[in-house]
Amino acid sequence: MASLLGVVAMTGAAFAAGTATAGAVTPDAAPTSVASKACGKGNPIKAKESVKIRKARKLNSTAVGLYPKGAKAKWAACEVKYGQTYSKCGWHNDNRWSYINYRGTKGWVPTACENFIV
Repeated sequence: MASLLGVVAMTGAAFAAGTATAGAVTPDAAPTSVASKACGKGNPIKAKESVKIRKARKLNSTAVGLYPKGAKAKWAACEVKYGQTYSKCGWHNDNRWSYINYRGTKGWVPTACENFIV
């Protein structure tokens, strides 16, 4: 189930009360909610592009590190959270942020800038 959460976060499908609902999401339209009983903590991910790891879920938040393109990390939380809207990594007006652990540095990165590793 944990791997399903990562796929859900990357594809934009949403869970409501444990039931999957299909939701086609394009880079121009981010989902407004994602909730699940599954935990994605510890799932491996890979950076699509180099991005700064942020202290909070906004672009002007203090950078605590760099998550380089192609680097592997793990989700450090059980869910994707919403924060400031961004246009990065091929997505526009997305507001999903993931709390990651990259080599001991924990912080927030735009969810659009990561790939779930199956």
